[in-house]
Amino acid sequence: MTRNLQLSTGALAAISGSLFFLGFLLLKTYFGYPDMIRAAPSVLLPRLHEQRHLVPYLYYVGVGIGGLCLFFFSLLARRLFAESGENTWSYLASRCGMISGLLLYAGIIRYTFLFPYLAEQREAGVYDPQTVDLVFQAANIYIGNSLAEHVEFTFTFFMLLFFNLANLQARLAQTWVSAMGFIAAAFILYGNSEFLFAWPGAFICNRIGSAALAVWLIAFGVSVIRRATVNRIAS
Repeated sequence: MTRNLQLSTGALAAISGSLFFLGFLLLKTYFGYPDMIRAAPSVLLPRLHEQRHLVPYLYYVGVGIGGLCLFFFSLLARRLFAESGENTWSYLASRCGMISGLLLYAGIIRYTFLFPYLAEQREAGVYDPQTVDLVFQAANIYIGNSLAEHVEFTFTFFMLLFFNLANLQARLAQTWVSAMGFIAAAFILYGNSEFLFAWPGAFICNRIGSAALAVWLIAFGVSVIRRATVNRIAS
């Protein structure tokens, strides 16, 4: 197992988790996340227009780039687990993580490009507000609720499940990191019922699961980096 691979994998995991966590925190402060993302267009779009010089970039960097880091982390983690002798669960996890990262990046940039444009058109009165709201709702249901959330969270659940099953065998990180990952996966699985079954508390579980994913990525990354550092000192 090469030290550079350990450090690169751990760094990408920690960076991805940190971007998610900081992005969520700043969006909560300046945009009213997470409640705002379920608000009516007549509430969300004016608020987005007010914060047009900040919020679109918070989404792009904090969540979108975090998704890209998740994509690359999944690629390197697969190699790291393979070098440790685990080739089954990590193979599945890497594919799920790559899909999840791509969906997250592609879906979240609607807040960087499409939605600010709709907010600007609504504010300027170029089109009837009801027409703009209808376009927003249609785009958000498909790009947001369906792809960037439901489908993405489906693959995120399986990524967490498979990576942590792999970790129980390869022991790249401590066992408690896997336990944390399973808990995050459970929150995401229940929360993902929001658009299918509307189970009570699904939305808040979804948001808790997102935060737990960020914490798990940081914990996994730090654990892998620490092990690489300890092994270097021991050798």
